[in-house]
Amino acid sequence: MACIEIENLRFTYPSREIPTLHGITTHVPRGAFVLLTGPTGCGKSTLLRTLNGLIPHASAGTLTGTVHLNGKDIATQRLATTCQQVSLLFQNPDDQLFCTLVEDEIAFGLENLGFPPEEIQERITIALEQVGLSGFESRQISSLSGGEKQRVALAAVCAMRSQVLLLDEPTSHLDPKGTREILNIVNYLNKEIGITVVLATHRTQEVAPLCDHVWLMEDGRLCLDLPKADAFQDVTPYQRLGVQVPVDVPSNAPTSPPKPAANVERQEALLNIQNLHFRYPNTDKDAVCDISCEVPGGEVLAIMGANGSGKTTLIHLIAGLLRPSAGEMWIDGKLCNRMKLHQLAGKVGIVFQDPDLLLQAETVRDEVAFGPKNLKFLRKTLEERVDRTLTRFDLQNLGAEAPYALSRGQRQRTAVAATFSLYPDLFLLDEPTTGQDAQHLYQLMDELRNEIRQAHKTLIFATHDAELTLKYADRILLLRDGVVIYDGDPESAFADRELLQQASL
Repeated sequence: MACIEIENLRFTYPSREIPTLHGITTHVPRGAFVLLTGPTGCGKSTLLRTLNGLIPHASAGTLTGTVHLNGKDIATQRLATTCQQVSLLFQNPDDQLFCTLVEDEIAFGLENLGFPPEEIQERITIALEQVGLSGFESRQISSLSGGEKQRVALAAVCAMRSQVLLLDEPTSHLDPKGTREILNIVNYLNKEIGITVVLATHRTQEVAPLCDHVWLMEDGRLCLDLPKADAFQDVTPYQRLGVQVPVDVPSNAPTSPPKPAANVERQEALLNIQNLHFRYPNTDKDAVCDISCEVPGGEVLAIMGANGSGKTTLIHLIAGLLRPSAGEMWIDGKLCNRMKLHQLAGKVGIVFQDPDLLLQAETVRDEVAFGPKNLKFLRKTLEERVDRTLTRFDLQNLGAEAPYALSRGQRQRTAVAATFSLYPDLFLLDEPTTGQDAQHLYQLMDELRNEIRQAHKTLIFATHDAELTLKYADRILLLRDGVVIYDGDPESAFADRELLQQASL
């Protein structure tokens, strides 16, 4: 008997006329591992939320069709009952971690279900052992790395002893080491404990070896529903949708053209950093330590390193969101250590790893127009710029949508477009791959790179994605514990195995 049975499932959000899910019919055998993939906005996250009861119990909209879990209709079953059987791990662990201490987080669900203290403590110990965090009971969650936080969230799932584990892009925020750790744990839970797994991701290369079944979604439909042995025999559907195909699959054609040769004129640096240090309050170690570099106009620079290596801190220092503890920084020849943020508007633009920190307008179009409007652009110039920017980032059909009604990847593109509309001289991106399928990611990066080259501006992006760096970056900074351990061309860096091990890549 199948663990999950889905029949003619349709769902439409209140703000949409077109359904997000269109007549999905399939099943998941008990103990299966399903890889769920598809382009940004195809409905992956919505489908997961119907499988654990958040839709319809905690989300408005129109649901038809059925989802049965162990023969029971999830739509009519109490959400509290379903949540004991099905767990959902979000893309960002911070979205589902509520407590201060690790043991309190793992105990949270069990306490709400009235488990006795002795059993709760036993389950905490076993769960932490399963995710490789034994002894972390009293650790502050805020002090953990992104990978450790995701393992705490997984431990909470293990403690509940759910039958089904749903994961929504669980590794998109993690470095390669953290990704391997999480996927090894998920594989253990599936193969050794027998938990049924449905994992949604754009990173099929990493998950394909672990799964036994593949779902490929397009516009709210399952356009492919096959065992893994058959799922990659024809790669045409994946290439058409811009979805990554595992590299060991034959006839895996590249999804985008190779990186064009850089033509960076080494003139006065657009960005000049000298002996930069930064230490967060109440810590005893610099998050960024003695960094010096010059970045000319027209260059694309990648910053790489493990979680906690200082990538985001450096990006925030360049953007003026943090003030250096020591050292100096010039942008376009002007010392900016004490510049106010409004003085950098139009000069420096930043897109955070979490796009929701930037989005605040009622519609996508308003979001893209917000910056130019505040810089007092003429109406005609403003409208032309907004239209052009929406088209460049494939948002022209989403202009009237509310940003928070979009998928994570669409929100990320909206945040990029809103920043791009200011045409900043220095464009900063923190983890641009978050929630993006290959096609939209390459389209986004192509547009940014072309603008950088033509207008002699500078693009700096922080990433864990080696392929993205090799494709787009002229130069790479490798960080380890806040220190630059390499500054040079990407090809040489990725040919040095010892260097990559030092950087946990």
